[in-house]
Amino acid sequence: MRMNKFGFLSLGLIGGSIAMAIRHINPDACIVAYARRQSTLDEALAVGAINEGTTKINELFSDCDMIFLCAPVAVNNKLLEQLKPLLSEKTILTDVGSVKGAIHETVCALGLENRFIGGHPMTGSEKTGFANANHGILKNAYYILTPTETVSKEAVTEYYALVEELGCLPLILGCEEHDYVTAAVSHVPHLAAAALTNLVRDSDTANGTMKQIAAGGFKDITRIASASPDMWESICMANAENIADLLDDYICSLQTISKAVRAKQQGFIYDLFTASKEYRDSFT
Repeated sequence: MRMNKFGFLSLGLIGGSIAMAIRHINPDACIVAYARRQSTLDEALAVGAINEGTTKINELFSDCDMIFLCAPVAVNNKLLEQLKPLLSEKTILTDVGSVKGAIHETVCALGLENRFIGGHPMTGSEKTGFANANHGILKNAYYILTPTETVSKEAVTEYYALVEELGCLPLILGCEEHDYVTAAVSHVPHLAAAALTNLVRDSDTANGTMKQIAAGGFKDITRIASASPDMWESICMANAENIADLLDDYICSLQTISKAVRAKQQGFIYDLFTASKEYRDSFT
């Protein structure tokens, strides 16, 4: 692996897990990190995930081969502005965000498109922070790359190879397709889980019987409702149009289901579950 110095701006669950995974496959790599809290850096240093840390964007990042932007979408955009004057010619920039359109726009506005490859590891947890980072969560996860039109093919090839070394499954998409796809398979489900959880909260009996008896099925489909409110507000604001369009489609389907159930429409529920079972069973 040619790249040997990696920078991380923010060390949360995903950033921390990638840093750990790089350390796992390349023990001699130099890994440096920025975090708002010194305690986060101290924790990362203690477990050997990074070699050096800082609470300020400075020259520590000036000779990195690759820098991962791992803060929320809006914060990454601001960090890029601070980082730009420090970058060497060799540095490739990437991010790990769940939305790509906004970061690509910022990269182009800053004139950094020839060194940017968007990245999105399709993995995570309802838990947050470096304390929950674990390189194992990347194993066999799809890792979407969204290169700009002007970044070099060599850089894309190197990043692709790194993703494979990390144990992930790389997939190259355009940023617009990425945002539409992730709105459907990630963003809308998170909102649906939050809404369903709040429905039970608001509909529960005075003595909390619904909460008491909520079992595996309900807990499985609402697990992601425990995700970070800050992170998910940022994601939904950054991908609002795609999410709203797909939510409208989802609401229409729920209204159709509601009408069929209320009318006791013979065979409707059977056909609904037959179609969903066939599609869900086809997932690898």
